[in-house]
This record gives sequence, C-alpha cells and structure tokens, in this order.
Amino acid sequence: MKRLIAGLCVVLLCACSSAKYEKNPDGSKPVLYPAAEVLRWPVVDGAHQAPSGSARIYIDPSVKFQPDVQLGDGVRIGASSTIEEDTVLFPNVTVGRNTVVQGDNIVQGGAKIGNNVLMRGDSVIGPGTVIEDGATIGKQSRIGKGVTVGAGSTVGPGSRIGDGASVPKGKLLPPQTRIDAVK
Repeated sequence: MKRLIAGLCVVLLCACSSAKYEKNPDGSKPVLYPAAEVLRWPVVDGAHQAPSGSARIYIDPSVKFQPDVQLGDGVRIGASSTIEEDTVLFPNVTVGRNTVVQGDNIVQGGAKIGNNVLMRGDSVIGPGTVIEDGATIGKQSRIGKGVTVGAGSTVGPGSRIGDGASVPKGKLLPPQTRIDAVK
C-alpha cells in the first residue's frame, strides 16, 4: 500500500510539473539570466547589457524584484512594477507600468503584459499572448499561446484559456473557466 501511495504521489508531482512550460515552442530551452545579475550589468543606451554583448534587458530603475527571478534577452519592464520570487520572463516579454507579477509565474516568449495588471502566482502565460491594461489573471491559470485578455478583464483562479482564444474587454471569468483553443 505504501508503494502504491508513493507511486501515485510521484505521478501527481509529474503531472503538476511546470517543466513543459519552461521551453520555447520549438522545444528549446531559453537562455535566462538571474535578475540580480542583470542589475549589475552596465547600462548602455537605456538597457542593461551583458558583458559579452549577447543580451540587452530594459528595466526601469523603479522596478522591484524578489529573489530568483529569471529574465530572457529583450525583456522590457516598465516603471513601478514588481516581479516576485521564482518568476520566469522568457525572451522578448514586455511588462507594463505598475504591474505586479506574483511568485512562480512563467511568461513565455513575446508575451505582452499591459499597465496596471495583476498576475496571481503559479500561472503560465503562453507565447505571443497579450494581457491588456488593468486585467487580472487568477492564481494557477494557464493561458495558451496567442491569447488576448481584454482590458479590465478578470480570469478566475485555475482557469484554462486555449491557444488563440480571446477574453472580451471587462469580462469576469469565474474560477475554473475553460475556453477551448481557436482552430
């Protein structure tokens, strides 16, 4: 019985793993840099530039970081935003002004997060997704690639929004909402 319980626990942990979200759409692993390291890079033409010249990351001086934040090349973070612990921003992600990205979020490449957005923890935002100004993303949500979440909308905790779908401006989605991918 103990082996059965242990085996089920391992299966559950694997199913809940975020490892599949830590890759680019082509399956490659993105090059990421610790935010604490990036902040030590010299600022050249408004961007923190890697000493090797291989990466440029734009961070407003008023941005607040918690430990273990990882940033990809081309990331842009606007004034007065907060990026909390264990968050990963893939290459070319944009985060607007006064936005809070809570802990353990993964935002995949090319996503655009607007101004005054609140992203609760443990969520995944797919590549090329746009979260417009004033939106709220609930804890443990999964937003597919190429999704648009309209300005002022709320995506309830645990929701799943499929690839290419749209959430209308000002829409309130209850917890555990599922919207299928657009084909």
